[in-house]
Amino acid sequence: MGAGAGGLSLRGARLSPEERANSSKSRAIDRALSKDHTDDLNRFKILLLGTAESGKSTIFRQMRVLHLDGYAKEDALEYLSIIHSNCMEALTQLVEACSAFGILHDITVQEDVDRFEGFKKKLRDPEGLVIPVVIGRCMDRVWQSSSMQMCYETRRFRFALLDSAKYFMDNIVRLTEDNYVPTIQDIVHCRISTTGINEIAFNHKKMDFKMVDVGGQRSERRKWIHCFDNVDMILFIVSMSDYDQLDPEDHKYNRMKQSYEIFKTIVHCDLFRHASIVLFLNKYDVFVEKLKTSPLRRSFKSYDGDNSEESARDFIKKLFRRCITDRHKFFVFETTATDTGNIDLVFGSAVAHIVNENLRSAGLHE
Repeated sequence: MGAGAGGLSLRGARLSPEERANSSKSRAIDRALSKDHTDDLNRFKILLLGTAESGKSTIFRQMRVLHLDGYAKEDALEYLSIIHSNCMEALTQLVEACSAFGILHDITVQEDVDRFEGFKKKLRDPEGLVIPVVIGRCMDRVWQSSSMQMCYETRRFRFALLDSAKYFMDNIVRLTEDNYVPTIQDIVHCRISTTGINEIAFNHKKMDFKMVDVGGQRSERRKWIHCFDNVDMILFIVSMSDYDQLDPEDHKYNRMKQSYEIFKTIVHCDLFRHASIVLFLNKYDVFVEKLKTSPLRRSFKSYDGDNSEESARDFIKKLFRRCITDRHKFFVFETTATDTGNIDLVFGSAVAHIVNENLRSAGLHE
């Protein structure tokens, strides 16, 4: 017995203080991982999917605004260069459109256009872009000119234009002031491509949620499979305004029809047989405006309704609803991702519908 005890003591003595500390750290990490796994199982997991530029990541940012602490100053400043890049992209698209449509500027406006183009050529580090105050004022004069306003008002749906172009150009003076710090609305309106997998955990109505956002570009979709475990809800985002647009990654395909095919594949995936399906028909405000000049029938030959907002909306709803099987709980909402109040309302409604349906299925709700 004494020898055995001495043997145990000897084996313990072989560990150096550093090794004992590392062993303790390893056990602590194992416990933390086990706790994280348990926490994950207890959270309502939402997988946020959609094609590029559908507004998916804007909705992800809205969750941070609505259910966490938003963006501290240091976090907000990380968006400054992105916002300034969006401003540059928007005005570049507008200037190129004026040229393509043969819209001429007054001499003073053309001088400002040339100044803007000169600034672009001198850019060395687009990722760290900061627009100087003087160039911001120059961009504002170009935007406010009668020629540019005519191009925007009469032709904005006939060329590629950043969704938030008007918001950024209307605010360009404020956005390029010295000591500018992006506001919540500036951050919500900015466009940045999602790469990789982003997660956010939050509490809503006494429920714990985990939302997972993955990139919508074709090259990013292969990563979706890594997020498919234990999903309670698929939140799929479709850009309503894409009904007459070609897929930028393959011009043979209509963008909305591409979204439809991806949605159908996701819905029919056996991994999601128990998941609720929520469809956000996003950019609804742009869709309504577009219908005035671009009839739905031009892009969807099977559509035989009139060009009213209600008829066109219902056609698109029915198109996506066809993919749904009887096993799924399915809910659809029209959304405007940049409208925080709208997203708060529809997200709350979606969750409430799903909870009520789950209670009804369990026989706990009338």
